Amino acid sequence: MPYLRVQDFSLKAKLKSLVDTNNPAFTTRLSLFFCIILTVFGVLIGYTENSLAVFTNGLLSGIDVINSGIFLLAVNRSMKSPDYIFNYGYGKYESLSLLAGTGFLLAITFYTLSEAIQTIISPAPASGNYFLLIGYSSFSMVVMVAMYRVQKAAARKHKMTILEFDSELWKTDSIIEALVLGNLLVGITLTYFDMIKVAMVLDSLIALFVLAYAMKIPLRGSKEALDQLLDKTLPESDQLSIISVIAESVEQMCEFKSVHTRRSGKDIFIEIDVILPFDSSIAEKYQAEDVITRRLKEVFPTSVPRLYGIPCSGECITTDGSSNCPLRQAIVSNKDVRINKVNPDVKEQ
Repeated sequence: MPYLRVQDFSLKAKLKSLVDTNNPAFTTRLSLFFCIILTVFGVLIGYTENSLAVFTNGLLSGIDVINSGIFLLAVNRSMKSPDYIFNYGYGKYESLSLLAGTGFLLAITFYTLSEAIQTIISPAPASGNYFLLIGYSSFSMVVMVAMYRVQKAAARKHKMTILEFDSELWKTDSIIEALVLGNLLVGITLTYFDMIKVAMVLDSLIALFVLAYAMKIPLRGSKEALDQLLDKTLPESDQLSIISVIAESVEQMCEFKSVHTRRSGKDIFIEIDVILPFDSSIAEKYQAEDVITRRLKEVFPTSVPRLYGIPCSGECITTDGSSNCPLRQAIVSNKDVRINKVNPDVKEQ
């Protein structure tokens, strides 16, 4: 039946899109999958083997599951182009998801902190199965390092802030896992010398350090996300780069007035106000805009530049209708110079 064939094709296309490596959502789905694996086994093994460091790391992976789910929704949304409802695109879904992820991490901090303090005050006996803990920790570190590299490459390819943030989270997780693995190796050594309580206290101290270190990237990312939500302008160095591009075309305008910048996800919106001659045509305005926007695209590939031309007061127009506009005179002079360079026999009129 024709209808069924269309439906099969649609389902096939959807399944194909899920494993499309060129889609920025692919690595986010991959991240979500491994976060679920690390959460389930981390919490289960850490709890049964009485290792607060491994258990805490499992809880942090649980936060990463929530983050990855939010990130996946945000990536799917932020890939949409600007439309008549959201003129500046959907990039701020990224910022909202970063703030939400940080909120979840703060919520679990208090629980983990209380558990760590309780364990330090009255350490529970260890089960002694360090081989299982070390094996799981080694596997986790391999996964985390691999996911960091995958997400880092995806962030560079798609120029998406949220993928960069997720890659930094995986990097932080891999460093944390290295600390946990080192703690387990020291712990098995202390257990061998019958220093079980010392090993448990060390395990709890590492859990506290893991928790503190895990807050580093989310807090930094939250500040950047908040800056985007509040429409903070680009850094001064970027604004100077924009002004230098405008200065290259200063001979096409009477005066440069101002520049307004804002960021929404990967997109950088640049709005430039310039004063043009009173009698400038629309074609001349767009010619000046084309030169500036092309140069800005070279400096900022994800930028969306817009130039707004404001007519001058017209004071250079004399009573008889002639123009003494210095910009017009400069344009004519430059044109004559170019003509003479091409054909030296042509005299200036």
